[in-house]
Amino acid sequence: MEEQRDVSTFCRVCEPMCGVLATVKDGRITKIRSNPDHVLSKGHFCKKAMGAVDITYDPDRVLHPLKRTGGPGEFERVSWEQAFSEIAERLSTVRSESGNAAFATYIGNPPAFASANALAHNVMAKALGVKWRYSVNSEDAMPFVAAVETLFGKGSLTRPDFWRSDLGLIVGGNPVGSHGSLICEPIVGKALKSIVDRGGRVIAVDPFCSETANRFEHQPILAGSDPYFLSALLKSVIDQGFVDSAFVDRHTNGFDELCEILAPCSADWGEHHSGIPAETIRDLARQFGSARSATIYGRTGTCTQRHGTLANILMHLIAIVTGNLDSEGGLSFGWGFVDSAGPRIGTTTSRTTGLPNVGGSLPSVALPSDIVEPGDGQVKALMMVGANPALAAPVGGMLCEAVQQLELFFSLDLYVNETNRYADYILPCATMWEREDVPFVGMLGMMLRPSMYATAPVIERLGEVKEEWEIYFELCNRLGQSEATAVTPHDMIDGIIRRSRFGDKFGENPDGLNYDKLLNDHANGVELMEHMPVGVLEDFVANDNQLIHLAAPEFISEMEHLFADDYFKQPQFPLRLHSLREVLTHNTWMHNAQSLAKSRRSHFARISREDADQYGIEDNSEVWIRSPYGEVRTIARITRKISPGNVALPHGWGHQGGWQVANQRGGVNANVLASDSPADSDRISGGSVLNGIPISLSPA
Repeated sequence: MEEQRDVSTFCRVCEPMCGVLATVKDGRITKIRSNPDHVLSKGHFCKKAMGAVDITYDPDRVLHPLKRTGGPGEFERVSWEQAFSEIAERLSTVRSESGNAAFATYIGNPPAFASANALAHNVMAKALGVKWRYSVNSEDAMPFVAAVETLFGKGSLTRPDFWRSDLGLIVGGNPVGSHGSLICEPIVGKALKSIVDRGGRVIAVDPFCSETANRFEHQPILAGSDPYFLSALLKSVIDQGFVDSAFVDRHTNGFDELCEILAPCSADWGEHHSGIPAETIRDLARQFGSARSATIYGRTGTCTQRHGTLANILMHLIAIVTGNLDSEGGLSFGWGFVDSAGPRIGTTTSRTTGLPNVGGSLPSVALPSDIVEPGDGQVKALMMVGANPALAAPVGGMLCEAVQQLELFFSLDLYVNETNRYADYILPCATMWEREDVPFVGMLGMMLRPSMYATAPVIERLGEVKEEWEIYFELCNRLGQSEATAVTPHDMIDGIIRRSRFGDKFGENPDGLNYDKLLNDHANGVELMEHMPVGVLEDFVANDNQLIHLAAPEFISEMEHLFADDYFKQPQFPLRLHSLREVLTHNTWMHNAQSLAKSRRSHFARISREDADQYGIEDNSEVWIRSPYGEVRTIARITRKISPGNVALPHGWGHQGGWQVANQRGGVNANVLASDSPADSDRISGGSVLNGIPISLSPA
């Protein structure tokens, strides 16, 4: 019998990367608790870490390679040798008959925070000539990435410097609930409180009174109207004289054109379209413009909407014109060992929709037609990694139809889910507790306090599971590209760390870091910087003249589209639907975790008392929610947390996969109410529109 031991490791469910202590006995994790000594999280963690333990030992988890033998969801166990041999043979045939571009990949969420997965996927894609790379980021952050590239000429992602700011404006984000998204800051709640402690304000602009809005200040808004509010706020900042002329003159161009396009965007105009009072808009402009330092932060609420890229451009413009970019307490550029910016927008475009790649991946809405429509580059083989677009994307129904005509569809995953139940093969993957890792690719650059740490596997792998990178490399080997697999991800990361400014330079700097030293000598991590660097703007602007484009053509075009848009002028759909991300789950893949289901949480829509009275809705009764694109029947609950005119419906529910607990919990797929037409996606990035959907509400 093994004695009980505590292992210092870290959670990789989402961006905060919280350090935790895992209690292990007889080779099994029995408990997860906080690690007060961890360099970044300092004792913070959430229940999702224990949920990840439930998933590891879940009887519904896939532990052996599966091959489909009948209809959707009908699989039998096969050996790894049989799975690899048959997949490689079929993939080789597809590539030889239809070209390398016929093989595409789609990356989802669970493996997104595994550094080895990200590095090895790039190696495999290059070695096999993979042209079409899709991802679930089109249901997340694509508009943010597109916005910064439009402004700076490269994907130089910015971070809110909450720890040194005097005002925090949060639009469509809930960092207290998410513990930080697109930022890596486990104790973001303390960072926000530090603003208030300095005498500042934290204002959450949101249709729903989220955990962040409840703890600080809440400003309701009509879902999907953020660009109207933000353009009115920006114009008010300029009109009230809060422009940092020295910064604008030195680092930007197009200010006069910016002022010209903003001419119609009065505070009264903003009130009409967003529901935020004009005087509140003017007051927020004064507060932001006059603060010693101010920062602005938006997340999925501002991204997954009709004008998502525009909303993110406007947020940056507010910081830029007030001189709150690349400054303490404003918007800063993160620091990492490598430049995490992906290839330029549009280096690849969908063959059927023309939608661009953003950050290196194409949007979900383009995949069904790229599979179905004949022609050069038609997708005929698909590898899906940790993804479930049947529930996560608005094209779920179309995609489930499309994948059935593929010549090869295989999935790397933890479960049989609603999408890969149509796959020819499912290859079982390790959970985060079964692999080594560092918060390396992307995560280090997201940290508000750059730090480094590592973990060895906490437990031995269960069943026959493999890490994603091992599967990628085996496929390369079997397809004649073994030279690409000569260096493991561990050695790649170790080399990058050792060559960095904090590395040991392969022995030249004995006090420096390497991968093994992080694993063996720094169980709780090492702080690299107290704060994000400032004064580095020139390193992150790639435009020819190294000036930030305040009036880029894409921005002007989107503003003109905003002025002419009649999307919300549909009398038969008077309300606005927005997605809601819940604290005790993560997208579509954690509803089967027993510890996260014990609260008997169920799926329901949140509506206001005012709207309930107007449309004859009783509390906890069944309702029809209809949009121009679909309808669902669900339970409605009346709450003061939702502002009138809005309806909140959490995403990721409505399971019909191989997970018994999730299936039994019911719920509906909120994305049925979203448009599945690529023409309705965000025009610049191709991002899906999941927020601000016109709807009607009626008793069922």
